[in-house]
Amino acid sequence: MSACLVSISGQTDESTHHFQQANQYYLNEDYQHALESYQQILQSGYESAELYYNMGNAYYKLNKIPSAILYYEKALVLKPNDEDIRFNLSLANQLTTDKIETLPQFFISRWYRSLTGLLDEKGWSWISIAAFLLFMISLMFLLQNRSYRFRKIFFTGTVMFFIIALFSFTSARKQFLRRIHPQYAIIFAPSITTKSTPDEGGTDLFILHEGTKVHIEDQIGNWIEIKMADGNSGWIPEKTLRVI
Repeated sequence: MSACLVSISGQTDESTHHFQQANQYYLNEDYQHALESYQQILQSGYESAELYYNMGNAYYKLNKIPSAILYYEKALVLKPNDEDIRFNLSLANQLTTDKIETLPQFFISRWYRSLTGLLDEKGWSWISIAAFLLFMISLMFLLQNRSYRFRKIFFTGTVMFFIIALFSFTSARKQFLRRIHPQYAIIFAPSITTKSTPDEGGTDLFILHEGTKVHIEDQIGNWIEIKMADGNSGWIPEKTLRVI
């Protein structure tokens, strides 16, 4: 498995101390104390892909696979295309019981999902701002220039920068909404039977095991409607899962 124990910026001196201490615990194979130090950083209000990734590594070493998957997934929310995170997540997923076959996606959907995942919320925001400024500059030259040749060039640039600004803005918004309104969760019960309705009297549908990733569709009281990557759906108690 790939380990990435690095310093993270933007912390208080206390958080920096905890992070360095946690990394040292990890290198000494004292994974439980490493987790406790990482948790102290998290409780201070700081989060980062590196922090979640290292927590996932520590949980993996302790053979707590559902927790490892949860924190790798949290890290991916902040760094969607990080190869180390994806690699370690795939290793952890191999240790789960449920092997869910993903429904095939239309190639445009796959392309769009892959493209928006290239950068995080901050990266897309900066591109959106830069593209919008270039759009305004190009529009200004378009309106002021009377030469047909240059108007054609500036018109093309205006349209191009507008499309880039719009796409990057929607990508940043998508990443932002995904972070503040989680849509996925990890099963933490050793096994749970999904129901056809949000109550114990519902018909049994299928069984899920810990570590499985599910999509949150709806909630009624203490029951969550979930949907699987293979299209199957059902209701399970809220206490049996943890939101990514």
